[in-house]
Amino acid sequence: MNNLQLIKSSTTTKLLTVAFCALLITSCAETSVVVMESSVEQLKNLDDYDKDGVIEAREKCANTVLGATIDNYGCGRQTPSIEPLNVDIKFANNSYSIPSPAYGKIKELAEFLEKHQELNVVIEGHTSIVGDSELNQTLSDNRANAVAFVLVNDFNIAEQRVSSVGYGFERLEEEGDTPEAHAINRRIMAELTHVKHVDDMLWTIYTVEQTL
Repeated sequence: MNNLQLIKSSTTTKLLTVAFCALLITSCAETSVVVMESSVEQLKNLDDYDKDGVIEAREKCANTVLGATIDNYGCGRQTPSIEPLNVDIKFANNSYSIPSPAYGKIKELAEFLEKHQELNVVIEGHTSIVGDSELNQTLSDNRANAVAFVLVNDFNIAEQRVSSVGYGFERLEEEGDTPEAHAINRRIMAELTHVKHVDDMLWTIYTVEQTL
C-alpha cells in the first residue's frame, strides 16, 4: 500500500515538473527580444570656440568680445558712447577768427578722425560771460562753425561726419569774472561719438528654448 502511494506521488511530481517546464518554455518563446539601437550620430556642432556661450550650430558672429552682451546667435549688442575731447583752441575776445597756432590742434583732431573712421565729431563753441547772451550765442556758433569748416575743407574730413553747435556761456569751464576765467571759457570742445561693445551678463545656451 505504501509502495503504491509512493509510485503515484512520484508520477504526480513528474507530471507537474513536465507541465512547469512546458509552461516556462512557452513563456520564453513569447517574450519579445530587445534589440539595442546603434548610437545616434550628432549632426550639430555643439562646440563653443569663442567661449561666448553660443554653440557653433547657432553661431553667426564668431570671435565676439569675451564678456560682451550677445544675442541668441553670438552677436554682440552695441550702444552709442560719447566722449568729449578738448581741442584747446583759444579765441581772442569777441572773435571767431582761428589763431594760427590752433591749426596744429585741428590737424591732430583731423588725423585722429582719419585713423578712426567709425567716429563722428560735434564741434562745440563756448564763450566767456563778457557781453550779453545773444551776442555770445552767435559768437559760439561762429567759432564752432569755423573749426568745422577747417576740418572739412582743409583736412578733407567727410562733411557728414562733422557737425557744430554753440553754447554761448551756458557751460562755463571756469567760474568767475576774471581775465583768466574768461580766457579759459573761450574754447572749442570736440565731442566724439562712436559705437562700442557693452560688457554685460553673458547669455548661455540654457536660457533659450528655441530649437536648432
